[in-house]
Amino acid sequence: MPTIGTAPVFVARDAELAELVRVASRPPSVAVVEGEPGVGRSRLLEELAAHPVLASRVVWSARCGSFSRPCRLAPLVDALLEKSAVAAAHAAGFSPVTGVLRRLVPEWSPWLPPFPENADAETVRQQEFRAVREVLTGCGPAVLVLDDVHCADGDTWEFLRGLAASPAAALSVVVSAGTCGPRRFPPLRETAAHLSLAAFTAVQVRTLLDASFGRCAPDFAEAAHRRTSGIAVDLTALVQSVGDTAEALSADRLASATVPPIVRSRVSGLMAAIGPAARDVVRAAAVLGSPAGEPDLGAVAACAEIEGAVTEAVETGLLRDLGRGRYVSGSPLIAEAVYALLAGPQRCAMHGRAAARLAASADPFASLIARHARLAGDIAAWTQWTGVAVDNAIEDGRTEEASHLLEAALRDADLPRTARESFAVRLGRELPRSIAHAGTVRLLREILREWPLSKAARGEIRVHLGQVLINQVGKVEAGRLEIELGAADLGRRQALLARGLVTLALPHIGTVPVEENFRWLDEAEQVSKGEHDAGLLAAITANRLSARMQIADPEAWHEIADLPRAPESAEVCRQVARTYINLADAVAWNGHYPVARAYLATARRLIRDDHQPYLDALADGTELRLDLAMGEWASVAEKARAMLTRVDKDGSLAAEPLLVLGWYEYGQHRPTAALRSFDAAFALSAGSVPVQASAYAGRVAVHQAGKDLQAARRLAEFGLETVRRKNNWVWAAELMPFAVRTMLGLGQHVEARELLAEYRQGIDGKDAPVANASALLCRGMLTQARGETLAAGELLLGAAQAYSALPLPYFAAYADELAAGCFSEAGVRERAVASFTTAETTYASLGAAVDALRCRRSLRRCDPEMPRRGRKGYGEALSPRELEVARLAAQNLTNREIGERLFLSPRTVEIHVGRALRKLGLPSRTVLTADLLSDIP
Repeated sequence: MPTIGTAPVFVARDAELAELVRVASRPPSVAVVEGEPGVGRSRLLEELAAHPVLASRVVWSARCGSFSRPCRLAPLVDALLEKSAVAAAHAAGFSPVTGVLRRLVPEWSPWLPPFPENADAETVRQQEFRAVREVLTGCGPAVLVLDDVHCADGDTWEFLRGLAASPAAALSVVVSAGTCGPRRFPPLRETAAHLSLAAFTAVQVRTLLDASFGRCAPDFAEAAHRRTSGIAVDLTALVQSVGDTAEALSADRLASATVPPIVRSRVSGLMAAIGPAARDVVRAAAVLGSPAGEPDLGAVAACAEIEGAVTEAVETGLLRDLGRGRYVSGSPLIAEAVYALLAGPQRCAMHGRAAARLAASADPFASLIARHARLAGDIAAWTQWTGVAVDNAIEDGRTEEASHLLEAALRDADLPRTARESFAVRLGRELPRSIAHAGTVRLLREILREWPLSKAARGEIRVHLGQVLINQVGKVEAGRLEIELGAADLGRRQALLARGLVTLALPHIGTVPVEENFRWLDEAEQVSKGEHDAGLLAAITANRLSARMQIADPEAWHEIADLPRAPESAEVCRQVARTYINLADAVAWNGHYPVARAYLATARRLIRDDHQPYLDALADGTELRLDLAMGEWASVAEKARAMLTRVDKDGSLAAEPLLVLGWYEYGQHRPTAALRSFDAAFALSAGSVPVQASAYAGRVAVHQAGKDLQAARRLAEFGLETVRRKNNWVWAAELMPFAVRTMLGLGQHVEARELLAEYRQGIDGKDAPVANASALLCRGMLTQARGETLAAGELLLGAAQAYSALPLPYFAAYADELAAGCFSEAGVRERAVASFTTAETTYASLGAAVDALRCRRSLRRCDPEMPRRGRKGYGEALSPRELEVARLAAQNLTNREIGERLFLSPRTVEIHVGRALRKLGLPSRTVLTADLLSDIP
């Protein structure tokens, strides 16, 4: 493999190199390396020639087709000239027949025997073969390495055939050749090896890049493999053109990188070396951009007979045979290079022929036809086929594809004015069902601002844009304004207006009180009276039921049974699925976690065969929260990060995975990362009050843990005011315990009691078990603050049991730990031990190592007989040196910095840190803090 990065590396061909070394070091032997152009045959032979095992042998090497002297046996002459000094040193032992080399290698004339006299041409030719063989074998044990023998002249080829048929005792022969073509090395004897080099796999590319740069992003390695098809020479050039450090190598930079000059030059040279028909076939493949058969290639290339041309193109590596009569460009990068070499008129003509060929097929691929028509300059055909492609995508449930097609067309300045309005309206219709990106929203706003549109079209676009701004962008006020402006233009189109109004009806939306959301819902119902649109009526029913569940109305459960089990139309089916997703979200905030799981399963069943990116993302966000709440922490962070790659990172759909990451990182005692995630979630959650309230709770928790109670108090008040203004206290269930504890820590006991009273009044009569558990936890903390420790312990234990029943294990463990502290303070040791044990077990099962360690220490104080962990000698306690090292590590010092302070080697420091972490039961030094070590004497 060629050099990449800051140092030469050779990876992914280790087995092949080892086999060649084995064969070359055991003469007489012959080895053949075959592979398509660019896969690394030459580099493999270079590594062989320089291998230490062959250091004691004479390595004669040359490359056929790139020799300095254009004559008979040219590559062999180059190999001999390269080792002139070696040959001169052994010239005394050469026989007279070697004199025939005077004409081939005149540089050797001073020490070669005389040229044979009176020999005819054929005799001289045979003597040249004998002379070359004698020199190759007469200078000691040797290896002949010839690259690209398929390009060798006829005499060299005949010489090699003879050498393979009758190997020399002290000579090993290693040659490389192309995989295809008429010239294949002759059958080999038992001593031979045959290696076939394929292009690098994605795993091999990742290994190569990791070896070159230390560590490479997986998405970059995959993208590099995809664009080069693993062809080594092109991979090297492409990576080097992107950057020379791991930090510089990103998939985005790779995607925007142009074809490197080395690749352009290589492809240009290969194109020049093949015939006109083969060149046209290669161009046709580049224009088509997808696998094609010979008839399609011939039609686009405008060639009648192309069988021989296809074979020639495949032999050069410019075309790849996929089997079953299908061919494609050697790699996407090769296709780009070939395409760039095409003259404009020729390119347009080929795209035109491609569009015509595809349009005439039995099953026309509309989006592909539209692309070729656009590149051919046929605007009418492009517009027509884009419309067909959008219809097909919508019919198949591929809403995102439909949105992408429409957006691309609307951004094209050549889109006819007659199509602009209809395409814009269609984009508006599809956008609420797909995942909207910021660029698409900006486009619709630009269209509304600058394009001449009919009132009906403008009104419809505004309503749909308003839905997107509210549901996906989190800009509730801007969305509400768009819907109100759209209402003025819609006239008698009441059904569409009702759809806009119903978007505002869910209580979690906006900062207005929930009563205002219900007013909008009532208005939507009034507007829709007399309408028979089943989808609209289902949407209103969905939001009415979801709204009631969001405020934890106990009567809402009775109406869920009336939802249709098997909706007849696709639109009603989508609305019912959305209902179940909204219900799952609502009951999850209320604390009915198993029910939320069941509702999500029902929703996924309903949209199983209907790709709905927006609904899928909503369901994924709720499922992440359920995983976190119910203690499924092992994979929750990975799933959250994966979701962030699927949604717009600046859209409201990213808020929930960021929120989940924040709580997970908080549980792992990574305060900086947790605060960063909570802040990011909060910034994107303007359209969802419960997400905002949870983000506030997380931020308060982080500041509280860091003992910055003033900052925690300020944030708590902001969060409480958000819930107070919304008038739905159910959503303060996470925030309340941290707010009350912060207030108690600041001595604000009266304020804490008043807050709890307000909270209990707000959740009174609500079916929200998590809110009730939270109220019980806050009561326990207030009771403890009054000095009534035993009563407080009972209340806190009740809270722990209430959380466990949900289940919400992390909060249950938190309540158990507080209860245990109260029982310990009250002198009820057995109950303290039981609660500490429960809390420690729960924390450990979640992977909350620092919390589990804190409970174990409390347990030891309560129960001196508790079994201890740790090494013999110091038992559970850290040795003085381990403690000293651990305290420095808690200050984020490196092993080297600690070693310099304590006069220890970095390796010794590493050992001490590892022992300290094992004794403390911590997973890594990232969770090691000064607070954890503060009570160790």
